[in-house]
Amino acid sequence: MHRPEITPPQPLPSKPPPRVTGRSLRGATIVVDPGHGGRDPGAWKARGVLSRLPEKTIVLDIAKQLGRLLTERGANVVMTRTTDVDVSLEHRAAVAERSHADLFVSIHADSLPAKPDASGAKVYIYLQASAQSQKAALRMVGAFNKAGIYCRGLDRRNFHVLREHSRPAMLIECGFLTNRDDARKLNTASYRSTLAAAIADGIGDYFAQ
Repeated sequence: MHRPEITPPQPLPSKPPPRVTGRSLRGATIVVDPGHGGRDPGAWKARGVLSRLPEKTIVLDIAKQLGRLLTERGANVVMTRTTDVDVSLEHRAAVAERSHADLFVSIHADSLPAKPDASGAKVYIYLQASAQSQKAALRMVGAFNKAGIYCRGLDRRNFHVLREHSRPAMLIECGFLTNRDDARKLNTASYRSTLAAAIADGIGDYFAQ
């Protein structure tokens, strides 16, 4: 779950991603951002959460697996955190800018206590996202569908980590910790591995366009 922000939007450029061949990601710099961490457990503190593990732990595992998969494909992977530490929203955005990321991917899990039947993954981009951000997000939706992971589609939000830098970016909610089935799956190592593989495929599809 990601906190809403209210600072003014900033324009994002529409720079084509580096050209890669097949499923290789050689030449691409990808920032992987596991949400929350440290004193901030994420959605785990929300009312109605059914998860044994906090969001911060679930998304760190997915992100670290994703980082390994992307590295195996030749990408230069930059992680905003690799342990259970506090990382500010400002720092996460700064990492994307400083590394000249070809893609920034923030990993989260959602909660919706008022609607415990709500389930599935969802992909977010900034309100005024670049064409490249939109293309990446659409490839991700397609990758989830191919992997048999229910995806609620693409939406736009004014999230700090999508707005406060100029790089192509998306935020992925991997499921709802307030949904019994989603929470059960997100608490299993095998499903987190399935999610990481699907996200890696979506990123590969984007760079192979």
